[in-house]
Amino acid sequence: MTETGSGAGRPLRVLIVGGGSSGWITAATFLQRLNAGGHPPVAISLIESPTTPRIGVGEATIPTIRNLLKGVGLSEAAFLRGCEATFKHAIRFDDWAGPGSRTLHPFHRHQSPLLDGALGAWLAGPRARPFDDLVSLQGDLIDRNLAPRGLSDPDYGGAIPYAYHMDAEMFGDLLAAHCAARGVTHLRGHVTQVARREDGSVSALRLEDGRLIEADLYVDCTGFRALLAPDQTDWIDQSDHLLCDRAVAMRVPNAEGAVPLPFTRARALSAGWCWDIGLQSRRGRGYVFSSRFLSDEAAESELRADEGPGCAGIPARIVRFRVGRRAAPWVGNVVCIGLSAGFLEPLESTGLFLSDFAARALCEFFPRGADPAAMAGLAWRHNQLMGELHDTILDFILFHYAVAGRRDTEFWRQAGDPARLTPQLAGLMEVWRSRPPSFADFSQRFAPFSHQNYEFILAGSSPGYGRAGPAPVVPPELEFQRRKLVTSLPGHAELIRALSAAG
Repeated sequence: MTETGSGAGRPLRVLIVGGGSSGWITAATFLQRLNAGGHPPVAISLIESPTTPRIGVGEATIPTIRNLLKGVGLSEAAFLRGCEATFKHAIRFDDWAGPGSRTLHPFHRHQSPLLDGALGAWLAGPRARPFDDLVSLQGDLIDRNLAPRGLSDPDYGGAIPYAYHMDAEMFGDLLAAHCAARGVTHLRGHVTQVARREDGSVSALRLEDGRLIEADLYVDCTGFRALLAPDQTDWIDQSDHLLCDRAVAMRVPNAEGAVPLPFTRARALSAGWCWDIGLQSRRGRGYVFSSRFLSDEAAESELRADEGPGCAGIPARIVRFRVGRRAAPWVGNVVCIGLSAGFLEPLESTGLFLSDFAARALCEFFPRGADPAAMAGLAWRHNQLMGELHDTILDFILFHYAVAGRRDTEFWRQAGDPARLTPQLAGLMEVWRSRPPSFADFSQRFAPFSHQNYEFILAGSSPGYGRAGPAPVVPPELEFQRRKLVTSLPGHAELIRALSAAG
């Protein structure tokens, strides 16, 4: 880590504007990576408006969240208690290939030479056994509602990768308390004016109560408003690739005695898809849809019909979003993180990951001093990295629609139109007509999804990809591990109760 400081005998002052998950993830990451022993500390402050509502359209995560939680020093028990959290093995896609179809995208994929080329042979064969069952054991654990780790395993440990479902607002509050107890200054106030220098950099923020707040580096976590961004015209609109631009969401209390399911369900509906996420005391239900094909009222009715009569009287809210990214999230002395930097629909639960990664990347490129001009080279590389990462995730989400067999409504016909593919994804799909996805197809080493993730999505597609080969063989060691875990792992609810009651 490079030395930090203002050059004027004081710590570099960092002001994060906006709370919620993105703001507090950034603050916690700065504490961990910039203010660790042996480094000159930075002065970290976070200001959030008491009147600005938080935005969130999902409460699911991917396995990288465990590294974040462990790194910032939160125990798994404290996280489960504080965020109504449950465990997540996978995403299950229902009806994407047509009514009654199911495709599992698990986090575990067994590595063995016996499984090289397994997808191509499976696609060309009778498909008598689900593809995920040939290469992963998480489907079995889901069927038995088992947890992904044992009672005696260390925090965030276990034999297989896993993630969580959680209440995102409670997560922000948990991180806020954690950071405030460790030196982050937590301010409350509504920003009414952004003062800028001649070069466009921010010199200070004026609050509604008259206070003037100054910093050397500003992190914009103000959502789609991007309050501090010097250029509001640099948004790269990607709505021609991904059509969904709204979500209707509601919180459904769990029935007495209900056990949360350890996977996210994503079910295809007429103009998008709905999520079903089980927390400890409730379920998050939502419908991600395209306003080009469905009104807000019709979307809410369709979601309520999917949930059933038990949701009568439960309030629902509409969340509007735009798909795309900022061309340059770091300009001058302002860095946009979270929704202010970009957004992709929550199909693969990557929202918190992008905020987490952006905060870690900013630590790697953290400036030595307060001069915005001296930050230009660091900003260039940060912007390049974040743009590449965003676009690789865009391709993965877009791929779900491109290969989905469902084409029974105008939304699904247009969402799967090859004209919506990015050039990169179109080229890869041509390669995969000749052979299954390979590690050689991807060069973005920080991307959370590899060729093996694409394999699981391809397994739920129409025939026509890959080529025939020897029938896939389940490696003996995978069957051994399957039998061992099925008999040794605790039930999902049992592990939640045990950890929530711990320390």
